Amino acid sequence: MLSLTALLPPGSQPDGKSVAVKIDFDLAPNSFDDQYQGCKQQVIDELIQGDYFTKELEAHRDYRKVWQFTHVTWLNQAKALPKNMSTAHALAILVYSSNNTVQSDFARAMASAARSPQEYKHSFHFKYLHYYLTSAIQLLRNETVRRNEPLCYEVHHEMKDVYLEAHTGATIRFGQFLSTSLLREEAQKSGNQTLFTILTCLGAPVQDVSLKKEVLVPPYELFKVINTSYHPRGNWLQLQSTGNLSTYNCQLLKASSKKCIATPAVIVSVSFLTSVIISSKGGA
Repeated sequence: MLSLTALLPPGSQPDGKSVAVKIDFDLAPNSFDDQYQGCKQQVIDELIQGDYFTKELEAHRDYRKVWQFTHVTWLNQAKALPKNMSTAHALAILVYSSNNTVQSDFARAMASAARSPQEYKHSFHFKYLHYYLTSAIQLLRNETVRRNEPLCYEVHHEMKDVYLEAHTGATIRFGQFLSTSLLREEAQKSGNQTLFTILTCLGAPVQDVSLKKEVLVPPYELFKVINTSYHPRGNWLQLQSTGNLSTYNCQLLKASSKKCIATPAVIVSVSFLTSVIISSKGGA
């Protein structure tokens, strides 16, 4: 089966015409899914010492322009950072959520980064962005727990010109970071599409950073398909969080020969959360 992240940006063709693509949904086994458990400070130190940020900006001219523009915009807003978050966390969220080119380039790179440790080390040029997006989601979730806010969110996401099919009861994973809307009307558009209604229990609301009523879903979250509807003009899939799956942990340290905590593939159930869910449809 093809993974979601193996796709070109929805509808893209060499001649510019929009063509619907039909694929099956799977666990995106080649997608890079590090959660950096037990090694966050070591990873930050390595990112600084190895000057990954500068090197990765130099490798992508358009990527560099997006970071620079976003940084200036953030400084001009003089916005307060959420608890325990750095400017790098906020900029990572804004760079990813505000630019479709960065999203598609990043997703394409993530789709193959986990094929082997060598692929990650030599060919994955978004190590800085991946770490800070992952860490930002985790920090925002910690703040959600501290505030005694909803642990799970009903969100929506549309993929135009893509038909994704999965059987009811199947377990799937997006394998990429996913910007989702708390408002269904914001996600639902006309035309050929797959529309997801997702109950995420590992995603985090980003409204405190981006001002958008969105929840960022991590690539390692697992979902069960609980309902589907297929129509020539568009498919609808309803997903419910069932846990998380990671095959990598602290891979940056391993790639740089630093000490780290070895962690095998991990599946952690969060199904208990569904009994205390407070769905949030109107805002974070």
